Amino acid sequence: MRQIYRPLIIALTASVLLSACEKAPAPTQATVNYSAEQQQLLQQGSQRARSCAACHGPQGISRQALYPSLAGQSAEQLAQAMRDYRDGARKNALMSPQARGLTDADIELLAAFYALLPAPKPKQE
Repeated sequence: MRQIYRPLIIALTASVLLSACEKAPAPTQATVNYSAEQQQLLQQGSQRARSCAACHGPQGISRQALYPSLAGQSAEQLAQAMRDYRDGARKNALMSPQARGLTDADIELLAAFYALLPAPKPKQE
């Protein structure tokens, strides 16, 4: 029975990744003043985070409650979560295969990138 779901999961993952092939825009400088080093990190991170944008949004702010927003979170927590997905300590049908291909350098870059992005504004009720 498990073999039946594997192609479906692969197809779903592939479609999510293909939909994320657009270049994720960098945060606007009008709202945040970044140093030259941070600007370089944002540029490199946005390129590496293209596949993440399909679920977590191009600015790390998810449009769906199913996927957490990553913008403004702690770099240490993000890096640990990605390592856990990569190494199998945490399991998720979409995240585990995504993280499996990440190197330590990728994880550090992505964690620093999302930590630099402005956190989502709280929803007003």
